[in-house]
Amino acid sequence: MPRKRPRPLLILLLALTVLVAGPAPLAAARGGGGTSKSALDRTWFGPEADLGVQQETVSINDAVVGTEDGRPTMYATVSAENAIFNVIDIRDNRLLRSFTLPGVQQSWRHAIGPDGTVYIAAITGGQTGELWSYSPADKEVRKLGTVPGEKSLWSMTTDPEGNVWIGTFPNGKVFRYDPQSKDFHDYGQMVPGQQYVRSIAYHDGSVYAGVGSVGDVIRLDTATGTKTKISDQVPALLGVEPQEVPFAYDMAVVDGWLFVKFTDPQMKLLFYDLDAGKWSDKSVGKNTPSDAGAFSFNQLQSRDGKVYVTNNRELYEIDTATLESRSTGIAFGTSLRGAAWIPLNDPDLPGTSLVTLQSGGRITAFDIASRRSKALPSVVQGAPNPLHNLEAAPDGTLFMSGYPGGTGSRFDPRTGRTTRFPMGQAEGMAGLGDTMYFGIYPGGIISSAKLDAATPAVSEKFRLGSEQDRPYVMKAHDGKLLIGSIPDYGKLGGALTIYDPDDGEKKTYPDIVHNQSVAGLAQRGGRIYGSTTVHGGLGTDTTESEAKMFVWDVAGERKVKEFALDLPGLDSPKMISGLSFGRDGLLWGAADGFLFAMDTDTLQVVKYKNVYPEVKNYGMWRPVYLRWGADGLLYTTLASKLTVVDPKTMDHMTLGEYDEEVAFMTLARDADGHENIYFLGKTAESRLRMIPVRHGLAGAVAVDNAGFEVAPLDDGAVPGWQGGGTLFTLSQERAYTGRRSMKIIDAARSGPEASAELTSEPVPAAAGAYYRARAKVYIEDGNTDDSVLLLSFLDGAGQPVGRMASAPLRSADQRRWIDAQASGTAPPGTASVRVSLYSSAWNLMTGYVDAVSLQQTRRG
Repeated sequence: MPRKRPRPLLILLLALTVLVAGPAPLAAARGGGGTSKSALDRTWFGPEADLGVQQETVSINDAVVGTEDGRPTMYATVSAENAIFNVIDIRDNRLLRSFTLPGVQQSWRHAIGPDGTVYIAAITGGQTGELWSYSPADKEVRKLGTVPGEKSLWSMTTDPEGNVWIGTFPNGKVFRYDPQSKDFHDYGQMVPGQQYVRSIAYHDGSVYAGVGSVGDVIRLDTATGTKTKISDQVPALLGVEPQEVPFAYDMAVVDGWLFVKFTDPQMKLLFYDLDAGKWSDKSVGKNTPSDAGAFSFNQLQSRDGKVYVTNNRELYEIDTATLESRSTGIAFGTSLRGAAWIPLNDPDLPGTSLVTLQSGGRITAFDIASRRSKALPSVVQGAPNPLHNLEAAPDGTLFMSGYPGGTGSRFDPRTGRTTRFPMGQAEGMAGLGDTMYFGIYPGGIISSAKLDAATPAVSEKFRLGSEQDRPYVMKAHDGKLLIGSIPDYGKLGGALTIYDPDDGEKKTYPDIVHNQSVAGLAQRGGRIYGSTTVHGGLGTDTTESEAKMFVWDVAGERKVKEFALDLPGLDSPKMISGLSFGRDGLLWGAADGFLFAMDTDTLQVVKYKNVYPEVKNYGMWRPVYLRWGADGLLYTTLASKLTVVDPKTMDHMTLGEYDEEVAFMTLARDADGHENIYFLGKTAESRLRMIPVRHGLAGAVAVDNAGFEVAPLDDGAVPGWQGGGTLFTLSQERAYTGRRSMKIIDAARSGPEASAELTSEPVPAAAGAYYRARAKVYIEDGNTDDSVLLLSFLDGAGQPVGRMASAPLRSADQRRWIDAQASGTAPPGTASVRVSLYSSAWNLMTGYVDAVSLQQTRRG
């Protein structure tokens, strides 16, 4: 059986089961096998359905203007699961060509070399920083390499010799790429402890690097590698302490000046005299705290001694001789993604216009003299947008956010219809009454939309404040909204926020647990039960070693209890999340691979299970989701695996591809009233997927000698089973139930003993029925990388018409009984079905199989 066979969508995958030993009253049932009386045995989880791409958008972080075949050309990369590089003729507003960049998700900087080559600083879905190029000569894109040791490339420029200079995260380094030698040279970290080089510029043998999350500007001598800090005057110019200087976010060299924009809360543009080596006291930015301040830019070009930037949502003119600035009166509320002076031959815009690109792909031109602007229709090729959140609304629809932000979508599972609408990146969502609330990053913005609108209109309600940036946890309780958040870049200490939509009152309580962020919330009566993650905002180092739980008195507005989660085998978890009250009145939650239930009267855990014992130090910000089904089962993304748990027996089942990260999941009813599982997985980030759930339809199908308790025949054959060769033998060394199991010794990669199959006798089966085979597996030692359980459908002549496999046991947890499953719908022509134990050349191991069972489910 080949290892690279297609993985059927019908596979129900490997569920790891572990016995938890601990003193009373802690308890956990054995999960899995066919001998338990779990509600899971009476539940059918059907074949996965792909509900399609939910967002197809244009989201552009950056662009650059160059020349191709003598014509002004815009180059931009659309963020997507596989980003798309676009080449646009500016004068004709025509898409010339586009290229998919496999594995790349976004680009925050483009630069053009002296020979016209376009460089793309790429960030991949695998968290690596890659450098790509596009040649206007041969019209091809090329991957030039991966910047060693770095996850993200945030800034980039070129020098007159054609070298490419790159600023990185998380090590805050500058690299030089030499197009001739094709080598990367590492100039090291610019400021010890600072993780970002967010902006970069080149001038006369020096590279200038803008760092963060505490802002600094460093001059790097490209010949000697010497680093010199030139930003000592900046704190005074911004009116803050040195440790409060925000990101040096954007940078450009214009007419002898180094323009540096410092980000929120100042949003101020400062100027450094490159010849004199000192900062000017002039600036462009906020006039009042409510102003937007200076926006980002790339590729600033002066004309007649004037340069233009976006400030306070208008186009501003800066005189590069005097640094005096003024508003042009042209409204523009976004960044300059590339900018160049181009004669457009447009009757509405005579003469030469300043041209840039908006995030949605619209080329925008400004006629400074007439104070007019014109935005052209987007011709950019969009792409399926990765989905970043999923939440069920009170009206039964499903809301999703895109990543990066810009688009939201709403899916109605009763009609299959998707509606798209503008929205930022929602880290959390919650429905309350007739309104859906969204926690938008950046800025800690809480927005809302009415559910009765055909197309949701999202508007800002308030901001969390208190240096909070990412509202990940949002819960509705008793007419109020509970919010748990992560702080801003470079900050530690999240917050609890309580919002009352009836009177608009908002109360934010920061740093409830010292230097930790809020990752879980649930309320009962006048007390809120919370949990934390040790992580703060990006660019911070954790100071605390263990996540905590806490109890908050709502009326008294105070923390009444803070405590660690005490579970045998749980070692200083970095995040505790997913807090939710079950029907049993217990407070349930998740940490690492553990699921636990707590009595809030005593704050003692009364039951728990280490479902995924191999998972350690799980989580950063995104909480685990716990959803309570109408069927009484608990559905969760525990350890980023789609997991279903019977809360009474603690039996569990893992659905989907075992290795796939499932970040978001919820429950909703379809047109027939069935409550199904809807989820977003890492392998198809732009697609909504669904697993149907049905109940009370399963019946056992007898498999002869399923527990291997019948003694072997005189010739050594196993009653009820055939084949197996020398790899399979009956054994009394270990058993899940009874005295015997089937032992597998697979020691060969090739030859006649490299693989074998032990097959049950066929039993009658019906086409269209759904079958699920289960078995207990114990891996004694060795390496596993393939399935151990097969389900085969045969026609009336005994010929195969279909086959399903269990999940590959890739590096399966050893020396404990785990649960293997294979399932599928019997195809047309099916007359019988049989179960097989299997070991292929990809397994080199000693193990045992026991407690085989088979169930049949009619669709219904």
